[in-house]
Amino acid sequence: MSIFLAFASVFAQADSEAKLTVDKFYKFFRTRNGQISTHELNMMKGWFTPQLTQLFRNEIQREAEFSRKHPDEKPYFGDGFPFEPFNECVVGEQIIMNSLEFKELKTEPNKSLIEAKFFIPKECENQVKEKLIDTYKIELLKTKSRWLINDWIFPDGKRLTEILKREKY
Repeated sequence: MSIFLAFASVFAQADSEAKLTVDKFYKFFRTRNGQISTHELNMMKGWFTPQLTQLFRNEIQREAEFSRKHPDEKPYFGDGFPFEPFNECVVGEQIIMNSLEFKELKTEPNKSLIEAKFFIPKECENQVKEKLIDTYKIELLKTKSRWLINDWIFPDGKRLTEILKREKY
């Protein structure tokens, strides 16, 4: 019985650490401008697996090349990487951030899946029927000492890593 409780405790702790990682990431990300440049990526790379960081670096290079060739066109991620839906609540001239809720969906010793639900902020709830904007899933991998974000899974099932690996720009 005590072995079972020890395992349950380890999984519960891992579960909450993964969820806490996602919560901390969004708190940090929301203080930034949303655009991903080399500078911004360097500030955020501690949240991401090395593989995801490299995909972001490749995308930044692809966007720079695209912008040189097509200066009048917006690059694929011209509005920033899609870590969350756009904030569409405006009160006066102030944009109000979407509300967030996180929930653990699945946790294994080295992998976790966190659900992120994005809601219309209270200030704009009376303007819409549906308060839930979107639901993303965030995959994390456990390293030696911490959880790192490895991928985003969007409502249509597409993964951010698949989009970043696309051949055609």
